[in-house]
Amino acid sequence: MLLALEEKVMEELTRHKHFKLFGLMLVPPQNQPQFMSHEEDITFALELSMDLAKIMQSLSALMALWWLPPTFKSNLRIENIVCGPGHGISIGSLAKDLQEEGVQNVTVKNVVFSRTQNGVRIKAWGKPSNGFARKILFQHIVMDNVQNPIVIDQNYCPRHKGCPGKASGVKINDVTYQDIHGTSATKVAVKFDCSPTNPCVGIKLENVRLTHMNQTAQATCNNVGGIAAGLVQPTSCF
Repeated sequence: MLLALEEKVMEELTRHKHFKLFGLMLVPPQNQPQFMSHEEDITFALELSMDLAKIMQSLSALMALWWLPPTFKSNLRIENIVCGPGHGISIGSLAKDLQEEGVQNVTVKNVVFSRTQNGVRIKAWGKPSNGFARKILFQHIVMDNVQNPIVIDQNYCPRHKGCPGKASGVKINDVTYQDIHGTSATKVAVKFDCSPTNPCVGIKLENVRLTHMNQTAQATCNNVGGIAAGLVQPTSCF
């Protein structure tokens, strides 16, 4: 469908539990500038290292690897990426199903987001689920005029129609944001909107500095607990 990797190559890769891909440039077809606008789940993963990948157009979640089997949702490492414009990097959406596998041991590091809709995001529908997201590290990230640099959204409903309107059952814990700096296109640069019945816990902000129009940006929190370390701007709302 896209890339220099044909589908048969991807089929071969998915037979292995450990592999590395180097020097990728991901470019969608010219007639599909937002080929993942429907926001496919990319909450998978394998032990995967994506080095020197450059994302040139609108990619919804963790790039274009939607051929990977959906059962692989742990031990993912994404690094050395330039992303934008597009949706940014997301984990989710979670809670589509009552019974689903969780996501854990994910590292996203050395990433530059430029004019993306989101930076690093975890998203879950507001409805019951046994899912979880834990042991996640976002590290060494630059935001360049990003609309929503840091987001946890447990009331995810992209079109605002037919939204479940329930408390999300997804348990989110042990998420670290470390060395993230740059500019937000909106006043609120950090948004944590977690479940009232399953609050986000173990959230850590360390050396985060985000500004909006040369002013300190804002942070909002609902049902979240965590700690802040080092210089954190906007000021933590925990």
